[in-house]
Amino acid sequence: MKRRSGCIWIAAGMLIALTAGLLAYAAIRRASSLVPLAPEVPTVDVVVAARALAIRGQIQPDDVELRRAPADIVPESAARRLDQVVGLLTMVPLAPDEMILTTNVVSPTMKGEHVAFLMDQTKVAMAFPANDLLSRNDLLKAGDRVDLLYSLDIEAGGEGEGGVVTFNALQNLEVAAVVHTYDLGVEVSTEARGRVVAPLAIIFALDPQDALVLKHLQDTGATVDIVLRAPEATQVIETQPVNINYVIDRYRIRIPVEP
Repeated sequence: MKRRSGCIWIAAGMLIALTAGLLAYAAIRRASSLVPLAPEVPTVDVVVAARALAIRGQIQPDDVELRRAPADIVPESAARRLDQVVGLLTMVPLAPDEMILTTNVVSPTMKGEHVAFLMDQTKVAMAFPANDLLSRNDLLKAGDRVDLLYSLDIEAGGEGEGGVVTFNALQNLEVAAVVHTYDLGVEVSTEARGRVVAPLAIIFALDPQDALVLKHLQDTGATVDIVLRAPEATQVIETQPVNINYVIDRYRIRIPVEP
């Protein structure tokens, strides 16, 4: 009888333990269903460097690739498509896996901006005073082809020698940029922008020797005029310097002789 009673108590204990386990499991399931799941972080495509890229290098298709990145860490200026960067020049060195910003690349055909990155490495950029008539009326723009005409007063000892000589100093220069006051961050009224605002300087990208020639002519006080070429007119034209004797000979001017 005692043995039978002990078995009953053991069975009852096991039943209670099983019931408690089931209740605990149900409670855990219920509690876990009430815990909100962490929201999925949205991601976006971003262009990254596939390898280290040097400054002024032209980006090739194999140099970049698309990656997914959390949207909240991607800058607004980050490139999202490969065609936004392939073929462009880097303005900063890029490390492998670095996001490429559209502000750090530039088109090799763009005119008027980032002159130092776009011009030939054998040339220098020179700021030229915008004092001639074309420049003062803001008729020049980046990409224009121009000639520089100078008039220089030459002193000479002999009679009939010297005087003002006008000559074509440099031909077929490309205007790299035109600098206005508002390009430098200076506030200009809307009314002033609506009128012709004379530029401050014309930027040329030219050979170092030609830059020295222009500086010398400016230092001597020679006067200059810029003449605009047609876009396709890139040839060098042979010209003859003009002085008073040239004018007299060409137009057959008769100089009156006192009796």
